[in-house]
Amino acid sequence: MNRTLRRARAGGLRWDAVALGWVVAVVAGIVLSIVLGGLLGLSAGGEEPTTGLTLAALLASLISGFLAYLVGGYVAGRRARASGGFNGAMTAVLGLVVGIVLALLLAVLLALSGGGGFPSSPIGFGEAGAGLLTGLLLFGANLLGGYLGGKLGAPS
Repeated sequence: MNRTLRRARAGGLRWDAVALGWVVAVVAGIVLSIVLGGLLGLSAGGEEPTTGLTLAALLASLISGFLAYLVGGYVAGRRARASGGFNGAMTAVLGLVVGIVLALLLAVLLALSGGGGFPSSPIGFGEAGAGLLTGLLLFGANLLGGYLGGKLGAPS
């Protein structure tokens, strides 16, 4: 009976591995963002930072997200011991779900407090489309990093 239960669990999703991988990815992402942000600041040559999304900031986000979820996916794949790529990719999916839930909670809290943080005019389609495209690019990089990390971490 015990052997059958272990065999059934070996090939599927392990939430404990995914959660641990996600926590490692968040910590690695914070460290990588600080390092890459410092390098980006050094490359700016002391100029005043811009508030908009620049190509350099987008590339730094793509690289730090990919590397963070590569490390988190590796931990998830190692912990799961099977289906490493799947468990690694699920770290990025868990990160997306947590991000959406936190954004919704923030929106509700801002609405209840008088809505001081909401824009006064509606956002144009061009800005919303660029934000959606940027978000999809970042999630794709995170998903790929998590999958590859999980594949590297899964014992062969």
